[in-house]
Amino acid sequence: FMDGLTVSRMTFKEISPIVPYIKQARMRVRDNQNTVWFGAKLGDELVCVVSCVLRQAYIYYNTDFVRKEYRNKGIYARLFEERDKYVLTLNRDLIKAKCTRNSLSHYLKNGFVAIGPGKSLTSVEKRIG
Repeated sequence: FMDGLTVSRMTFKEISPIVPYIKQARMRVRDNQNTVWFGAKLGDELVCVVSCVLRQAYIYYNTDFVRKEYRNKGIYARLFEERDKYVLTLNRDLIKAKCTRNSLSHYLKNGFVAIGPGKSLTSVEKRIG
């Protein structure tokens, strides 16, 4: 199953096929020149995306999304790892994110600390470097 998986950095245009699914999940999708996208494809089908926004003082992890039928198969973990590797090359010392119930445990397992519970999102951060 993971044999046909390709993970790569992508443009916003390349991730656009998954945007309707993200919006359907009531998540916001924003793109600007400081956003770096990563996608996972099974064959020709885009099944998972994550992004990071490069801010002056820190990196913000944003838009982690896996299509429902592909969840709990390790695809998200693989893409998360790819994004982490990229971020380590950026010479910043802080990563921040807001997590849903779906992603929170993965963030905590990867060294992030919860800094504030919100209504539906939990703020987390991780010091690096």
